[in-house]
Amino acid sequence: MSKIVERNGVSNTNQSTKGSSRILVTDFGERSVHDQNFSKIVALPKVALANCGDVSRVNIKLVQENGTKYLKLTPVHMGGRKN
Repeated sequence: MSKIVERNGVSNTNQSTKGSSRILVTDFGERSVHDQNFSKIVALPKVALANCGDVSRVNIKLVQENGTKYLKLTPVHMGGRKN
């Protein structure tokens, strides 16, 4: 298995022996975490969500993989429903 990582978060390509798969990662930079009442707020750039389609909700998961922890945001498409 080979792994190619370009710095600055532009792309991360993984290739496996069964076939090749490509993962493209776009880095939107560091964001501040702000306190608001009992929540923590992180502002996302509009273009980050716009690249996922028309998104007004996201699913948030904590991923723990090989000692690394990160948050995974997945867009939730509500079908034809408008909020």
